[in-house]
Amino acid sequence: MHQRDDDRTQRTATGRRRFLAATGVSVAGLAGLAGCLGDDGESAGAVADVGPREASVDSEAVSWDDLGDLEGELTIYSGRTRDQIDPVFVALEEEYDGLTLNVDYDDNDVQVNQILQEGDAVAADLMYSQDPGALAELEREGAVQQLPEDVVDAVPESYHEPDGYWTGVSGRVRSILYNTERWDGDGDDFPTDIMEFATDDRFEGIISTRPNSGTFRGFIQAMVELEGEEETREWVRAMVEDQDIQLFSGGSDQAEAIERGGDDDPVVALGNSYYAARILNEDPDATIDVAFTENDPGCLFSVAGVGVTNDVEDPELVAEFVRHLLAEEGQEFMMDANGEYPVVENVDYVGDLPDLEELEPPEFDLSDFDMDLEETQDLLSEEGMTV
Repeated sequence: MHQRDDDRTQRTATGRRRFLAATGVSVAGLAGLAGCLGDDGESAGAVADVGPREASVDSEAVSWDDLGDLEGELTIYSGRTRDQIDPVFVALEEEYDGLTLNVDYDDNDVQVNQILQEGDAVAADLMYSQDPGALAELEREGAVQQLPEDVVDAVPESYHEPDGYWTGVSGRVRSILYNTERWDGDGDDFPTDIMEFATDDRFEGIISTRPNSGTFRGFIQAMVELEGEEETREWVRAMVEDQDIQLFSGGSDQAEAIERGGDDDPVVALGNSYYAARILNEDPDATIDVAFTENDPGCLFSVAGVGVTNDVEDPELVAEFVRHLLAEEGQEFMMDANGEYPVVENVDYVGDLPDLEELEPPEFDLSDFDMDLEETQDLLSEEGMTV
């Protein structure tokens, strides 16, 4: 089995828990420890076959108090960055003294390739992905197993894999971020059609985006499918050549530049709404705000989600962990800490941005996304939108 470097193994543990990397134990070395074995030392079976320890999850939004306790050890390969997901992990470890989470952070494609390389000896119990493309790749390669029926049914159909091999656990919307003091107007003065951003001369020299993110490439893929490839090429070309779009390699950096409002900073950004929401959660008086297009790729809704690897040692613990992500507290942590949207229908959105029902994003099958989006990357490269 491939050994992962110790210095890539990061923990969410609080001070009372040991830091495994400091002991020289790699994530891969935890393969025999992931989860908690049954009394006979054998695997307890498939995750989909084990029932909930207490209550099931559903669209009515159960509480952590309704669910079974989490006790044991789980290894998670995360394609999400530490600042995005740590609040949930830390809260769960603080809630359950008997739970230890070993979290390895890296890019989505690195984590997927690692899971496929490790094969039957994979150290991870779960993959926590930044976007559905990575999870779809694992499903196509047969590297993840079906989730319990209640978990799948708790999330709207378009937010999980049709047969339940992965599910979204939080969502984000493509949006227009802007500096309220530098934009000449308000949120109602933006075009409601994303295609017009390439031709409206108000955006020349003041607009930006982040073309290296999976969600941006997903946005471009959705544009190809909804608007056509040639129209998409013309849009990308015009953004580069006519609008002189400023390109960032990080979403947080882009949002901070909008908020900073310097002479060399962009005034407008195409990006995920949660980057603005995180700033507004910290400072309601911040000069960043968001606007949205209507029912087009510019307001595409996508999800971060989880998939469970094959042959985990404690399927019951893994299933219960996923239920906690979908319970009310798990959903609220992602809203409060990261500015994301819930994927459970009866969890109310509590952030500073519009409720999802007000936005009416286009219907789009997220399971169609692929991890590499090679055709999309080729299009962006050929039209000069790369960093």
